[in-house]
Amino acid sequence: MIALITMHELQGLTAQQLGELHQFFTWLLTEPTFDEAERRHILATLENIERAMGYVARPSPKGFTIKL
Repeated sequence: MIALITMHELQGLTAQQLGELHQFFTWLLTEPTFDEAERRHILATLENIERAMGYVARPSPKGFTIKL
């Protein structure tokens, strides 16, 4: 069974690590052996990774700093 990766688990990862995870989970979608529940977990994880990538790429407003 494919585990769902949550936003909390993704918070401390670098942009490169997030990109590698995104590439891996995108590849998993091409595998025909997963059932519907596993595919939903993969898609939800991809959505979380894409959100986390957006947070990493987004600049902070002036006067604010984000400590990761």
